[in-house]
Amino acid sequence: MSSTAQLLTRIRGFGQIRVGVLGDLMVDRFIYGDVQRISPEAPVPVVRVQRRTTQPGGAANVACNVLSLGGQCSLFGALGDDEAGREVRGLLSGVDLSGVVSPSAYPSTVKTRIVARSQHMLRIDEEDTAVLSEQYRADLLGKLQESLPGLQVLVVSDYAKGVLSPDFAAKLVKACAAAGVDVIVDPKPENAAAFAGARVMKPNLGEALRIAAMPSVDSADSKAMREVCELVRDRTGAQEVLVTAGARGLYVLSRDAFGHVPGHPREVFDVAGAGDSTVAAIALALGSGSSLMEAAELGNLVGSLAVGKLGVAAISADELRHEILLLDSEEAAADGQT
Repeated sequence: MSSTAQLLTRIRGFGQIRVGVLGDLMVDRFIYGDVQRISPEAPVPVVRVQRRTTQPGGAANVACNVLSLGGQCSLFGALGDDEAGREVRGLLSGVDLSGVVSPSAYPSTVKTRIVARSQHMLRIDEEDTAVLSEQYRADLLGKLQESLPGLQVLVVSDYAKGVLSPDFAAKLVKACAAAGVDVIVDPKPENAAAFAGARVMKPNLGEALRIAAMPSVDSADSKAMREVCELVRDRTGAQEVLVTAGARGLYVLSRDAFGHVPGHPREVFDVAGAGDSTVAAIALALGSGSSLMEAAELGNLVGSLAVGKLGVAAISADELRHEILLLDSEEAAADGQT
């Protein structure tokens, strides 16, 4: 495992890294309230609304986390020319939005979550996944190619909302390879093989099992998890694989080794957006020269911080540094007692 000094040094270098983020941009709305009774009209709880929030979601949340962790970010995707799209654009201050297109008649994807007493009661999705034309995908690819000389790494955030197609995926991987830009894919299983040649494939455990065509696995079994990672690598054509496994941490299959980064026990308030936070940290670490294992350590810490917050959260560099120093002091105290 990396030393505290190594991790802190890596974080200090994040400010020099520009990460490109391409994928499905979404609007995450939260309605928070309280439940004290059941409706007399139907057997459903009545939520008394206390507050509402709107946050960038999907690939836009990855961009927010890159910025919050101290990096620079260029965002590529589609947002509707509607109220939700304009609201999210206003929340992305500091992110380069020159790669964001607004096709005519394209509605922004909106997820509205109703939360009462820290419990998700309902999610409402407003989306149309079939309206982004090949013309706009070509426009996106052109904008990406113009930006590649200034990028160290590209994150592809695939939520299967219509931005990415197999042909588009193959073209962007080829363009990044020609420019020497590493590609990290946060995939949907049905599209994962289209990104053959990417540096890192980063599914969660459920997605990894679907890609590997395995019904289940004991995530505590290192040998079984290595098999899952190898199958993901072989079936997607990625160079390296990183599988997030919740409280179990992350499993890493690099070019020459397999390893496990243990999870950090934490009370879970909300898993929404945690994968976005994790991949943002991994991208910054790889862009600054980390090995995949070191990048996974930082991503693991950031993801654990994200699930400890209610709603979709962007983790700051200060929070990450504090967490590293806290764990270091706890380990030192534990060593002193043995």
